[in-house]
Amino acid sequence: MSQNRYLHLNLVGNEINHHQGAPAYERDHGGGPERRNAYLPISEMGKLAEEGLFTAMFLGDIAGTAGSPAFDGGPPEPITAFAALARDTEYLGLIATASTSFYDPYNLARLLGSLDQLSDGRAGFNAVTSVSEEWALNYSKEGHPDRKTRYQIADEFLDVVTGLWENRSLRYDADGIRRFYADPINHQGKHFQVLGPLNVAPSPQGRPLIAQAGGSGPGIRVAAKHAEMVFTNANTPQQAREYRAQLDEALVEAGRPAGTVPAIPGLIPYLGRTTAEAEERQRALDDHVDYELYAPFALIQFGLEYTFDSIDDPFPLDQLPKPEDVQDTIKSTYGNYVGLYTWISDNPGVTVRDVTAHSLARGGAQHRKFVGSYDDFVADLATWHEEGTVGGFNLMFPTGVIGIRDFVEEVVPRLIDRGIYRGSPDSRPLRERFRD
Repeated sequence: MSQNRYLHLNLVGNEINHHQGAPAYERDHGGGPERRNAYLPISEMGKLAEEGLFTAMFLGDIAGTAGSPAFDGGPPEPITAFAALARDTEYLGLIATASTSFYDPYNLARLLGSLDQLSDGRAGFNAVTSVSEEWALNYSKEGHPDRKTRYQIADEFLDVVTGLWENRSLRYDADGIRRFYADPINHQGKHFQVLGPLNVAPSPQGRPLIAQAGGSGPGIRVAAKHAEMVFTNANTPQQAREYRAQLDEALVEAGRPAGTVPAIPGLIPYLGRTTAEAEERQRALDDHVDYELYAPFALIQFGLEYTFDSIDDPFPLDQLPKPEDVQDTIKSTYGNYVGLYTWISDNPGVTVRDVTAHSLARGGAQHRKFVGSYDDFVADLATWHEEGTVGGFNLMFPTGVIGIRDFVEEVVPRLIDRGIYRGSPDSRPLRERFRD
């Protein structure tokens, strides 16, 4: 295991990851973002993340309707949003999610290459394979491929975009003029045929960072071959150790050194001056959620349905398939399903309401939720950091601007004082930041 000196904190900026009671809570408590368009909250959150010295901001790409109640009217397309945010920020990394199942690799290489240029080397590509049959039909597909096929497509897709990005350069000629050069890649594969070269010049980091979020075997193998950072799920240190071991084994098989790709799990913080205050903030948000409305959607995100009589009944665990039985067929991220199944199994007697809260209403999908004081949270992050199995955390705040501003004012100074968080902006290209 390796340990970086500083903890990486990334902000996940999609409002769909907030607590579903956030809009009403922000209305009642002041400080919520103006919502005359979907970019404004992202702009405000991104500026606060930069003030808080976050390494990067993630934006997920919801490539169709989300399949659950949403209050943001559909999030903006990430690359477009980040093109605007690149001008509103100076240091913040900009990691845009895009689907290898729906995009054309040459087109995406141009878009992300352009974002990388205008952000001066701060762009990243979070490669996902997507989950929805309905989304596939929006992109002139006959249907959504099975998980194994999706990752085969993703592997070839990443070969293509990486080849396009790496077969180009800016260099000075004998006359002292700096010119752009690029070579064809002549890719002839099973899924893509791309001649090249790419007609977008490189940024100071050469090409965008590649991130990946798969938790199943095929996803880990794709990450081990291509990724420079992995967005993962770990609710306990033991789960983080197990994932680190799986990723390191796959890295070695791919010819890369173990420990060189940081695993960064999601984390949802409910914080206050005391644990009681944090719990009260969570309850206040819960009061704005119609659990009868949300309960049927708790498992639809995985392509699963379940029956219940009352949301206060014990959750019917016997209706859930074991993760290993649906690894190749489950919708959504496999790691998220494992996290939810494990949480339900480890908490016997949880109700339908509890599962709805954990999986959907309280935000952040199935990632770990911390409820406690600022000081206890800093101590928790320090413990995980010292173990060395994670490179940091992707933070999904229950509320947007209110929660992030509170974090920047209360938690960031404590982390800096603890010596585990950078106390000044990181001006290096994004890819270099995740190498140490």
